[in-house]
Amino acid sequence: MNRLDFSHLKGAVLMGMHLKGAVLMGMRLLLAFVFIKAGMGKWPVVDGQGLTNALPLFLVYLVVLFEFLGGVFMILGLKFEELTKIGALMIAIVMVGAAYMHYFVWGDPFASKDVLYPISLMLISLVFLTEE
Repeated sequence: MNRLDFSHLKGAVLMGMHLKGAVLMGMRLLLAFVFIKAGMGKWPVVDGQGLTNALPLFLVYLVVLFEFLGGVFMILGLKFEELTKIGALMIAIVMVGAAYMHYFVWGDPFASKDVLYPISLMLISLVFLTEE
């Protein structure tokens, strides 16, 4: 009986692993940039403007904090791995809230960008939350 020889695939597998790492790094940096920018864009919180019209003030502060620190933690997670999971969780929580508000509170259609964009970002953050 002949043994199957897969040694010729070794290089392709290694190349795929390097490619996956590059894709994950790009996703991490993009996620960090988007959320640092989003958190900074909501600061300073002014009562009666933006999210304060839809959420209690303490939740608005939490959203701003989770967006900004979630992005920062994604970057710091390059050095301190546990911060990646904390940052990803912070981002996922904010995105679940954003999708909920758009779909259930404001009545946006599920297939609209206003609902699918936060769901997409939440799923990207879950990649980092579930990575071993």
